[in-house]
Amino acid sequence: MVNLVADVASFQPEDLGFFKALASQGVKAVIVKLTEGSADGTAYINPKAQNQIINARKAGLLVNAYHFARYTSIQDAKNEADFFVTVAKRMGIGTDSVMAVDLEASEITPNLNAKTNAFLQYVKDCGYPNVDYYSMASWFWNGTLNPDAILAKNKWVANYGVSQPGVNNVGTWQFSSSWTVNGSKVDMSYDFSGFYTERHITADSESVVNTPKSKPQPVAYDTWTDNLGDVWYKEEGTFILSESINLRWGAKPDSTLIATLDPGDVVKYDAFSKHDGYVWLRQVRDNGQFGYLVSGECDSNGKRTSTWGKFE
Repeated sequence: MVNLVADVASFQPEDLGFFKALASQGVKAVIVKLTEGSADGTAYINPKAQNQIINARKAGLLVNAYHFARYTSIQDAKNEADFFVTVAKRMGIGTDSVMAVDLEASEITPNLNAKTNAFLQYVKDCGYPNVDYYSMASWFWNGTLNPDAILAKNKWVANYGVSQPGVNNVGTWQFSSSWTVNGSKVDMSYDFSGFYTERHITADSESVVNTPKSKPQPVAYDTWTDNLGDVWYKEEGTFILSESINLRWGAKPDSTLIATLDPGDVVKYDAFSKHDGYVWLRQVRDNGQFGYLVSGECDSNGKRTSTWGKFE
């Protein structure tokens, strides 16, 4: 199951009950708006941010932060990054948190890729290695944003009322702007990559309040969702069977059988998916076709519980 992450600003509550309600709905993390503009410009600080951070942590949620961009030049972008980092450190945002920039204001569009890289690099240079950027899908479609030119690679994309993000290789998809929690509306995202919902280990992680502790930094996978709603992760590898396994034309237990593979057979795969209690592998076949096989079992949280072979 894909983890949920909510983003909150001054429009959302700051009380503990709200964040406990988020957690009870399966939300794993929040992204709190801290700032907007620069110290010598808009100089906006979310007045609820500190309590939102404290109470999200008390509710057991991981805490990340975002800044709403207003920059119109490279230097302006650096100034805004400095303002963001200064407030983040003051509010106790640890260096294992994700620091994101929100790109949606119309005045920022000229030379946006270069300005955004200046912002993100400044944040990284200040000791926050996990950076990201957010925008609507249309800005990717019309060329306002070029993901190949931006140093952050997760991509947090908004696209509502559709069955998929609409942008390739999205790490985090904001699919709703009206998720209801205790009567309040909140933006909600699927965190395919785990970038926001799994802890990032850094040198000073032990001093950070975020919970849970001591989780390894996740691998950043290219991801997509197929037409059955199952999430796939790009990974190339070799699987050697230790027992007989059915190879099928689809990644479902009732999909049409291609063949039954024998122990010792070697399968080259290019992607995996965890669904229906199994860890599925995708085998590349001739003529652009794929075969699918189960490599073992997993629990409802996607944790592997058995392996029916070995990986090389």
